[in-house]
Amino acid sequence: MPEHPDFATSQARHMMQCWSAQAGYAPIPVASTDGCWIETTDGRRIFDLRSAHECINLGFRHPRVLDALKAQMESVVYVTDDFATEPTGRLAQRLAELAPGPAGKRVYFAQSGAAAVEAAIKAARQYQYNRMFHEGGLAHADAPGQYPYPYKIISRYKSWHGSTATAASVSGDPRRWFQEPLTVPGVVFAPEANAFRPPFGTPETFVEENLRYLDHIIENEGGSNKVAAVIVEAVVGSNGIIPPPPGSLEGIRELCDRWGLLMIVDETMSGMGRTGRLFAIEHTSVVPDIIVLGKALGASCPLTAAIFSEKVAASFEHHIFGHGQSYSGHALASAGALAALDVLLEDGFLESVRAKGRHLEGKLRELASRHRCVGDVRGLGLFYTMELVATPDGQEPLRKTTEKYSRTVVKEAAEYLLAEKNIYVPTDKFGIWVVPPLIVTEAEIDWFCEGIDDALTLVDRRLAGG
Repeated sequence: MPEHPDFATSQARHMMQCWSAQAGYAPIPVASTDGCWIETTDGRRIFDLRSAHECINLGFRHPRVLDALKAQMESVVYVTDDFATEPTGRLAQRLAELAPGPAGKRVYFAQSGAAAVEAAIKAARQYQYNRMFHEGGLAHADAPGQYPYPYKIISRYKSWHGSTATAASVSGDPRRWFQEPLTVPGVVFAPEANAFRPPFGTPETFVEENLRYLDHIIENEGGSNKVAAVIVEAVVGSNGIIPPPPGSLEGIRELCDRWGLLMIVDETMSGMGRTGRLFAIEHTSVVPDIIVLGKALGASCPLTAAIFSEKVAASFEHHIFGHGQSYSGHALASAGALAALDVLLEDGFLESVRAKGRHLEGKLRELASRHRCVGDVRGLGLFYTMELVATPDGQEPLRKTTEKYSRTVVKEAAEYLLAEKNIYVPTDKFGIWVVPPLIVTEAEIDWFCEGIDDALTLVDRRLAGG
């Protein structure tokens, strides 16, 4: 066996690993990456079936992205936003034009999805403050004698928006519990709209019942006098890759309009072509007030964005936008993002994502028909999961919400895929995560589905007591 490289030992000893106890941290030393693959220093080739935390939609080291980064390094890498650079200005304009709705938007750039969510929520609250106290909204509020201005954010239980203070506080994910009891005040949670596990109602009525309850929450939390915004993921990500049931996002948009709330749509995972559209919200007719982009936007560089609609942006023309970060609008990252956009928007690219997504779905559904442990297959484009269940009726999950960090057979299946099949998937999800880079080939899909087949056989045996 080759000697363990010094850099892996140093990383294991001195770097804090995310969401983990540090004892036993043993990162796999990497020699190189290319396309969908990670090559280790001992010669293993590992397929990255989670696209590096969903950050590399175009795969590792895409040549056009690398060329753009190299060229930009010869001119401007970074300046503050008191100065303008070509890639930053062009990227802001392109995102403003490409996002749903009129093109007069403004874009705030950050370095993580959580930071962009922080900006979105702060902007929503400041927008409502400006509307109330500078634009005469107080006279038309539901309860004008009450204080303060609208500040509450309604989120959903099955959601993840990031690990910074406000982003974690609006997340329904168990990781929020690490923040408690010191969460940011003013957050209320509503049930998610999940066709496989509807919190209430029947398969025929659950969307209508979900929207009726959301309306009930808004009214009882103070309506337009107290509630600032509703935040939703375009496709629920970490908590189960749950595409929106027909009519659900449209219904939320209608409720926000009726109550005077902003609709924030988090596309940190689902954006940048992941679902076969540039924005997942484009599968609907909904035009959000704020869109959050992250992860794959920077095409491997830390770059995220909060895109403010014309209505929201206009609120800050003569009132201060009270937020900022040092590296906002980083020129180098913006150059990489522009190159990635060019690739995604080439004729036929997103169509190919949708076609490969249909091929993937067919393979996964065929596997599900042969394995009793699979309760549901769901997703859009190349954003899929297989929810694993303990009982044939699908009512008992193999990993409950309270078991995210417990050792279950779901974690065993993920570890098996890495150790025995050289397929990397996250170990902390609620099923098998199937999120390959968008450049994946159908042959690679067929290959990793064979590995998933073996992992599901392992789970079936565990359930049978074998």
